[in-house]
Amino acid sequence: MNSNVENLPPHVIRQVYKEVSTLTSDPPEGIKIVPNEEDITDVQVSIEGPEGAPYAGGIFRMKLILGKDFPAAPPKGYFLTKIFHPNVSSNGEICVNVLKKDWKAELGIRHVLLSRH
Repeated sequence: MNSNVENLPPHVIRQVYKEVSTLTSDPPEGIKIVPNEEDITDVQVSIEGPEGAPYAGGIFRMKLILGKDFPAAPPKGYFLTKIFHPNVSSNGEICVNVLKKDWKAELGIRHVLLSRH
């Protein structure tokens, strides 16, 4: 997939850089952001399986793709690690309401990461 950086307005690029920087320096528990310096619209994430869950002890890689209409339109989320979950399709696409009908431009990346299950 091609970068969407050139399609985003400067204020959105600044917003995404700020949010990714904050998430990198102060991530939610069990989540690690791996910034893509060449393409800020491709957000790579590692998630630890939560204790007491069937995924405990696992590390799951996912990515968020910020399209040209972000933040008006939600990012697309994909698990790169094979995972069997009712909200994840066979190709890894994450199918949760916050990435579909419940999306609001003000939610941001942190909200998506905390809504993953």
